[in-house]
Amino acid sequence: MEKEHTKTPRSLANAYLSPVVERLFTWLTVGCVSLIAFEAVAVGTAMPTVADKLDGQNLYALAMGIPLAAQLVTTALAGLWCDARSSQACLLVGLGVLSAGLTVCTAAPTMELFVVGRTVQGLGGGMCIVPLYSILGSHVRPDRQGRIFAMISGAWILPSMVGPVVAGWMVESLNWRAVFGCVPVLFLLGLPLLLVVLKRLPKTDPGPLVGWTGIMIPSVLTGASIAGLQILSGTPPEKFTGAVYAAVVLTGVLTFVFIRPLLPRGTYVARRGLASTILMRGLSSGTLLGTEAFLPLLLQKIHGWRPTEAGFILTVGSITWALGSWIQGRISSPDLRRNIASLGTTFQLCGILVVVPASFYRFSPWLVVAGWSLAGLGMGLVFSAMAVHALAMTPKRRQGTTSSAIQLADTLGFSFCVAVVGLVYAIVMPAQEWAFAASVGTMALLSAVSLIVVRRTVPHPGSEEEAQLQSSARAIESVV
Repeated sequence: MEKEHTKTPRSLANAYLSPVVERLFTWLTVGCVSLIAFEAVAVGTAMPTVADKLDGQNLYALAMGIPLAAQLVTTALAGLWCDARSSQACLLVGLGVLSAGLTVCTAAPTMELFVVGRTVQGLGGGMCIVPLYSILGSHVRPDRQGRIFAMISGAWILPSMVGPVVAGWMVESLNWRAVFGCVPVLFLLGLPLLLVVLKRLPKTDPGPLVGWTGIMIPSVLTGASIAGLQILSGTPPEKFTGAVYAAVVLTGVLTFVFIRPLLPRGTYVARRGLASTILMRGLSSGTLLGTEAFLPLLLQKIHGWRPTEAGFILTVGSITWALGSWIQGRISSPDLRRNIASLGTTFQLCGILVVVPASFYRFSPWLVVAGWSLAGLGMGLVFSAMAVHALAMTPKRRQGTTSSAIQLADTLGFSFCVAVVGLVYAIVMPAQEWAFAASVGTMALLSAVSLIVVRRTVPHPGSEEEAQLQSSARAIESVV
């Protein structure tokens, strides 16, 4: 962030969780992430059917990306809320709004109302992960954070394995609406345990919400511009005029202008340290998830796979992602850790490139499976490592702010890349094979930029970020 928005007294900010409460919090986090993961995987499997049933193919990209655009609005506010007031309350409100949005999706009679539900879902989603990261960064010992982040990545494994199968079965045997309606029910069943665990977390002294307007205004403007980009991505190919192209360029530029105050200074120029770490998260998650959003559609439209079969690709990517996260969590050698992010970025880029030929009928669809296995492995090596690295460079009083920046980068990266993929797909759409090839190829070009940025995630010698990083390292050594 360009300036510190809060000066908050936190009487228990330095208190670590007891072993019992830490275990409860860990399983709470894993449970919440597992449900969110199931929803994400299931939605990816069901969306082609939703678009067909509601006659909304032109709104496919918008329906996929609008939750992330809405999430941008609340993610920055969630960081301020966690730093100044209560991470627990932020989490509860977020889960409630998320469930409300999914309920609207379940009952939606038209694609337009379905998009409204997805928007509400995104507003809630922006207030879910930030408080979990904030609690983890502030109240879990540094030597144990990497293990928990690996477990968070691992929480995607079971949902990714059963999610596509269950979602495909629901779509084919029941109704696509069941895919969206089951998650709020599961959240409701887990609410009593959630309340018990949250009451045992350390309390903090409330502070003033200083600078909230400086966060609210750019958050809303950024979300609106991303939503506009998503809407433009749904323009039918025959209606792409010069005015539409100009609107796309203008909206894209405004998006990055609006969000700049919410990110660390120097993010756009890859300044060494935290700024490049945040940029790295955005590029990595955006290019991978932006590509993945269209893979089930590619497999169904180009290769004739059924929804259950097409959803298999999401399972493959999630499993190798978790495997990569598990591997990086067990590498302690400083020399190896300096290179692991570069290796993961290379794997991700190569995996996306392998997918490109599968956009054509004459190539085997199993290229998608092979490429996505490699891309997921690379993402697993990078994703958790960058989160731990960012929090290690951040003092405790700003853990919520950095957690928010991490999520903002993820959200902006995904929503922007989905919009770009949707636009490229719509522009080239009359030639369906080339539309998919151009979309995936564009993501490969953006992924290549990560190879430059990843080398700048180490802070400048003598900087405050390096001092904080060394302090975190000493804290780990003191308990090992």
